[in-house]
Amino acid sequence: MRVQKSVYYMTDRELRIYKRQLRRRRQLQRRIVTMLATICVIAFCAVSYHGIRSLASSGEDQLKFKYYTQVTVAYGETLWDLSDDYIDYDEYKNKKEYIAEVQSINHLTEEDSIRAGQTLIVPYYSYDFVK
Repeated sequence: MRVQKSVYYMTDRELRIYKRQLRRRRQLQRRIVTMLATICVIAFCAVSYHGIRSLASSGEDQLKFKYYTQVTVAYGETLWDLSDDYIDYDEYKNKKEYIAEVQSINHLTEEDSIRAGQTLIVPYYSYDFVK
């Protein structure tokens, strides 16, 4: 005995309804995924921020901020002398590295000499956050 399969064809109206339902289902899935991703990012940022704040408040490992200040060179002062006042050895290996950055910031070459009254920009690090 042979069983004959019946083939069902959708009408145009039924096909449009079916496609609309598929589109809406996909839109809903995309919205849910986007919402979950947003929640995850917000949660991660909140945890990271809280972790940074707790480290800073515990005093174990505080954040350092890099700032720049304007300095007027005094008579007889050298870049080597300036580096004594502003260098942070946690950030620079030695004075030569710090002086090289100061020269780069101020567009000085190694042959250039500084003069009394000249204004220089020098970097320094601080634990204080300034707005």
